[in-house]
Amino acid sequence: MPGLRGADRMTRFSEDLRHRHAAGLDAFVGHPFFRAAERGALSTEARDAYFVNERYFVRAARVIFAHLLAQAPTRASARHIVSILDGLVNEQEALFDRIYATLGLSDPPCPSPAAAALADGMTDIARAGPYAAGIAAMSAAEWSYGQVAQRGGWAAAPDPTLRDWFALHAEPRFLAGVDWLCAELDAVQTETNSAAIDAAFARAIDLEIEFHAEPIRA
Repeated sequence: MPGLRGADRMTRFSEDLRHRHAAGLDAFVGHPFFRAAERGALSTEARDAYFVNERYFVRAARVIFAHLLAQAPTRASARHIVSILDGLVNEQEALFDRIYATLGLSDPPCPSPAAAALADGMTDIARAGPYAAGIAAMSAAEWSYGQVAQRGGWAAAPDPTLRDWFALHAEPRFLAGVDWLCAELDAVQTETNSAAIDAAFARAIDLEIEFHAEPIRA
């Protein structure tokens, strides 16, 4: 908004974006998948399908952030995206190795429709640009997971694999990454890219909602 400078401008844009898409974010954060997982009502089949799909997307996230790294507008932005990639490969993928070993999971020959749609959709946003649209899409996903993970129900969730996975998204490092995505979006948004940002944010929410609905149907 004209006339706003510094932290006021930066805070207002990301918050306004979430306000404009509040209905979609509420549907995502309050998704039946999360609610069932928190109270121990998720079937074993749904849990396993979710972890297989989620691992597929985490691998796709390497490509998504690689596209964003190539477009990073500053060295500071590039350094931070490198740290995100490091966390994906060395922390999240390592956790999936443990989850797969514990649950006896293996990757299917082909991804499920919703997993492929989320991975392809988010990759297309990051690849086609603008940079701000890719940051917006990932901020929608990561901010929502941070909100879900910080709810009180996870500490008592009966499934340890789900509990550990969502605990990762409540850790300070992950939440700091969410804050960075929001601040980065605030810093790079312009009148020129605002329509692309809105479209990417909405598209990410829609893809995520379907991604989490699919394991329940399975």
